[in-house]
Amino acid sequence: MNGLTIIPECYLDTCLTETITWCFDQFNHQKGCGTVIKKMKEKFNDSFAVGVIDKDKREVPYMQEFELIVSHESLFLYKHSTNHHYIIQISPAIEKFFLKAANEMGVDITIEYGLPTDIYALTKITKQVSGKNENAFKTFKKLFTQISDATEFRRLAELIKYLGNNTYNVNIEELKRIFA
Repeated sequence: MNGLTIIPECYLDTCLTETITWCFDQFNHQKGCGTVIKKMKEKFNDSFAVGVIDKDKREVPYMQEFELIVSHESLFLYKHSTNHHYIIQISPAIEKFFLKAANEMGVDITIEYGLPTDIYALTKITKQVSGKNENAFKTFKKLFTQISDATEFRRLAELIKYLGNNTYNVNIEELKRIFA
């Protein structure tokens, strides 16, 4: 898999995608949804790319060129109408996504990692992560490893691996099977 074609929108999304796929230091980290879209349109315009973004309050105009292929709970998969571009949207934002996974796996993030469960306090911490060498990044990597067997984490990992390994030969029915 060429991880450079997988473009997560923030350090936390990068941490998550690397941890659950076991593909470290391969993804094309960008800062913000708009930057992910810009990278897809400019650098990967005529080639394969997958953006991994949170579902924001404001939709970027480029999303209007995509069609929803399939969704399940927190994950939405879109395909561009003409290019080999895919968008994986996590909704709501990643904080609620991993809180749900931690709950499913019976992990108390406050006791085990010193992280708040209040979404606003947690978001304040996650938005501060700005590099892989930070303690917070390492804490989230440990957390994501511990909860990597959560249903939606496994689904996201399988989806990223499938897209990354099949680039120009993606089978839409196989994508739907991953979500079933």
